[in-house]
Amino acid sequence: MLSLQDAIGLDMDVMGSGFGFTPWGPDTCPTLEQLMAATTSSSSPSSSAGDAAAPCGTPEEDEEERRRRQRRKVSNRLSAQRSRARKQQHLEELRGRAARLRAQKQDLEAKLHVVARHELAVRRQNARLRADFAELARRHRELCRLVALQRLAQQLRSRRPLQPGGGPGAAALGLASLMT
Repeated sequence: MLSLQDAIGLDMDVMGSGFGFTPWGPDTCPTLEQLMAATTSSSSPSSSAGDAAAPCGTPEEDEEERRRRQRRKVSNRLSAQRSRARKQQHLEELRGRAARLRAQKQDLEAKLHVVARHELAVRRQNARLRADFAELARRHRELCRLVALQRLAQQLRSRRPLQPGGGPGAAALGLASLMT
């Protein structure tokens, strides 16, 4: 559909002087549709080379083509809008996932810190227990040696009578020196 300014421009171009005079004779006068098609194709600078090469159709076909193009533009706009919305939603999902992963990382770091402190305490306790074990093992060996010496001394006393003079025998003296 033509705007008012297009119609006024058409009127001035077609009519020439604007006083109702037409430069055509009665048998060569173009129809209104032909004038509209000629004016539309010559006045639209945005028409592509494909449009100029295409034969001019009837105004109904032109109007249908314009509607198709308009629907395509609207469809493309909606598609682009949906695409932007999907992209925005995906971006928000990624941001949410990143936030959850950061929170999970902080939780894991806190747990790791607790476990590391516990591991250090266990290592210290283990070292202390090893030192205690080493001390107890040393005392156990000494006690075992002392018990063995006492049994040996007892066996020696029970087998040999005391030497004349009331002193212990040579074996008992050697045993006593081992105990010290």
